[in-house]
Amino acid sequence: MEKQLEMAQLLARFKLQVKRTLSETVDLERLTREPDYARTRLAEIEEAALDEDLLVMVLRLRDQLVPVAIPPVVAVSAIAPPEEVLPARETRSYLMGARAW
Repeated sequence: MEKQLEMAQLLARFKLQVKRTLSETVDLERLTREPDYARTRLAEIEEAALDEDLLVMVLRLRDQLVPVAIPPVVAVSAIAPPEEVLPARETRSYLMGARAW
């Protein structure tokens, strides 16, 4: 319950701060329910903001509202095709040659 109250206060302060400093509005309903809208709107506000407090709010809201993109996991098949086995190359050893003495 306390976390919800803190989030509501942060959203309210954010909306008022954006209105004061940038003269723009933010749809809080869409911000909390649509990650794509939140990502683009927060990026726009971040670029336009000149106030440190507003930037801190953007970062806090981004952590709360925008999911972190997880890179897709590539599935490796259990049965991998056999790797080509190359014939062993003959290596020359000069340990017992004319230069060894």
